Amino acid sequence: MQKTLMVGLNEKDMGAVVRTYNLHDFYYPTLFPLKETKRLDWKMLEAIAGLHIAADLVARGATINRKTREAISKIQGDIPKIAIAREMTEDELTEYDIAVAMASNDADLKALVETWANDTQFCWTGIASRIEWIALKQISLGKVTFTAQNNANVVSEYNVDYEIPAAQKVGVNTAYTGGIAGKPFTVDIPNAMSLAKSLHLNPKFLFMNVDSFNTFARQEEVYKRCATVAQNLMGTQDRPNLQKVNAYLADNKELFKGLQIRLIDQEITIEHKDGSRVSGNPFEDNVMLFSESDVLGKTYWKTPIDAKKTESPALKVMHGHTLIKKFSEEEPVMEVTQGITNAFPAWNLAGRSILMQIDQTSWTK
Repeated sequence: MQKTLMVGLNEKDMGAVVRTYNLHDFYYPTLFPLKETKRLDWKMLEAIAGLHIAADLVARGATINRKTREAISKIQGDIPKIAIAREMTEDELTEYDIAVAMASNDADLKALVETWANDTQFCWTGIASRIEWIALKQISLGKVTFTAQNNANVVSEYNVDYEIPAAQKVGVNTAYTGGIAGKPFTVDIPNAMSLAKSLHLNPKFLFMNVDSFNTFARQEEVYKRCATVAQNLMGTQDRPNLQKVNAYLADNKELFKGLQIRLIDQEITIEHKDGSRVSGNPFEDNVMLFSESDVLGKTYWKTPIDAKKTESPALKVMHGHTLIKKFSEEEPVMEVTQGITNAFPAWNLAGRSILMQIDQTSWTK
């Protein structure tokens, strides 16, 4: 490992650029707020029952009855190391040297900064993208599994199954993908709410991805019930947008209990070892998640050991949960940029959630 080959670059300047990066394009910091931990594992306590137990009226001087403590289960797992690297090859470094020699004004200098800043931004975004993938995949399936198809290395020790009871993973009365005869308003959502009530759950949010919402909104009873009287009379109903659907749910609070839809509009790209790429929304298609809260857990993270100040010639900047490193190698000559974190978004509301598959009459995923 050698010092960076970027002319004039130091930790202060790199830090000034890296600390402008944010997580605005990602859902996980809101769904799973960041929480630093000192350990490389995560543990959370989850209340199994959310009953509102009423106090008793007690005669003065009488003994107060003790109530049964809620059942508590522990959800735990290990925090994985998440890392990404990008290289500038010898040819790219030669082009950079030529650009340095030609730099004579502010515009040229800006271009030099962008050369290395593109790689630090790439690594920052790569770390956030993997955490996002984990978060959205697990809340739409109840589990997350790492395979050769979704991760460069198979790391099965980090697989997590939240073991959501089978009774809380359901299908619909009529599949929405077979046409427009689905019954989300009159059958499926009311059934889910009834199930929730029997389990002492109180869902307030319904998560789905954008494609699933489009399928949902194409169902005849959805676009008719969200249309105006005039539109229905004239037969000019159109697929309603999110605002109209949520307005309908809010107007029928006695049936839907204040339920509101939250859309997940995201695309993450997974690059395989052979360089091929697959892009898509990590939140599974044709799945709806009923949740009591729009905050689902916490993203536990620990500062990487690489961040320690050592005699290493690498430039290091710690920004939030992510370490950005830059250094060079002599043989073969290359400039290396790395992003590193220890992080995992842990879902503590899994056992108090209901998953519904809208393309099947029972859960098959």
